[in-house]
Amino acid sequence: MTAMDIHGAQRGDAAHGLGPTRARVLALLQDTAGPMTAAAAAERLGLHVNSARFHLDALALDGMVRRNREKRSTPGRPKVLYAAVADAPHVAHRSYRLLAEILSGALADRLPEPAVSAEEAGRAWGRHLTGPPPAEDAVDRHDGTDALASVVASMGRFGFDSHVVDDQDSFRLEVSHCPFLEVAAEHLDVVCSVHLGLIRGALEQSGAGVTAGTLEPLVEPSRCIAHLVRGAPATVTP
Repeated sequence: MTAMDIHGAQRGDAAHGLGPTRARVLALLQDTAGPMTAAAAAERLGLHVNSARFHLDALALDGMVRRNREKRSTPGRPKVLYAAVADAPHVAHRSYRLLAEILSGALADRLPEPAVSAEEAGRAWGRHLTGPPPAEDAVDRHDGTDALASVVASMGRFGFDSHVVDDQDSFRLEVSHCPFLEVAAEHLDVVCSVHLGLIRGALEQSGAGVTAGTLEPLVEPSRCIAHLVRGAPATVTP
């Protein structure tokens, strides 16, 4: 974990009233499939067992951790087991942006046509993440307003804020918020090709009778424009 990640984690945890060590203890329980003992938590975190038990008991007192005694049929003192409760504040930190940057960089460096491969992957996921197409008689192939609305809704679930602009002779999908923005800044060809593929796949699945011909990335900060083409989806490189 970088210094930036650590400081960000501490700032976020402070909002829940947790110090850095207590947040680490809770994060461990949230990342663990089953309950664990204070001794096991101490070993995983490099703490003294008494310190781990102190933080676990404090988390249990605050209602963030459930504490139960082990059920056993053999002689001996039952162990005390701790597990995070479902509604405890989430403090187990992830770095999906780092993963995205690593994968985007690998695509850009190692594939002969990274933009084409990225667009194909995005298109497949666009079809997969969009609901089933409407019945043939439910779609107006000349207008496709409802189908386009469903695409905008699907893109919204991906994290894009977009809307369709109809200029009579042509129309476009304007995106005013891109959830890939930070990674796109470093790997524009790959990330924007994934975005274009997502739009194309969603349009194909929707039955709107249009496709995205081209994508103008970042015409303004966090604003992209996909130019839509009436008719059957075509194979167009980004």
